[in-house]
Amino acid sequence: MNGRRDRVIDGAKSILDTRGYTVTSEGEKDECYDILGKDANKKTIIVRIPNKEVVGVRELRDFKEVIEDKGYDNAILLALNKYTHYAKREAKAAGIETFSIKFPFFNLFNHYLVPLHEFASDDEIKVLEEKFSIFKYQLPKISSDDPAVQLLGAKIGDVLKIIRSSPTAGEFVIFRTVVP
Repeated sequence: MNGRRDRVIDGAKSILDTRGYTVTSEGEKDECYDILGKDANKKTIIVRIPNKEVVGVRELRDFKEVIEDKGYDNAILLALNKYTHYAKREAKAAGIETFSIKFPFFNLFNHYLVPLHEFASDDEIKVLEEKFSIFKYQLPKISSDDPAVQLLGAKIGDVLKIIRSSPTAGEFVIFRTVVP
């Protein structure tokens, strides 16, 4: 279990780094490993990794209390193995992110086959809508379960700009709307 825990902790730090957060503190507390971060806009995030194989509602509710007491802007709960159905459902209702066990806990964007993903600006979306006479919901779709979407923390309705490079076609940009 220790090797898996270390990989999950490294993965959590990678997620924070990808999202632009700096780790401000980390450590073991009350049978959980917490990582705290802050971004350039002074938004805070907490990542909690309980030392349990299965994360249930009790761990989730304890985590919700911490979030409410300290006033964190974002929260991620990572399980070493799996979540109970009720814990996942309650986390979603509370706005706490959870990741599948299958989620690759490393920075996907460091791999040469994964194109750069970033959020499209409002101006870019407006130009697209005017140029092609479309609405953003008419853009090609990308699932909210996609690992790149999860790594960025994109929400349903966000538009992602995907920049691909090819030896024959050069660099080209694709826009996709995040859907459930």
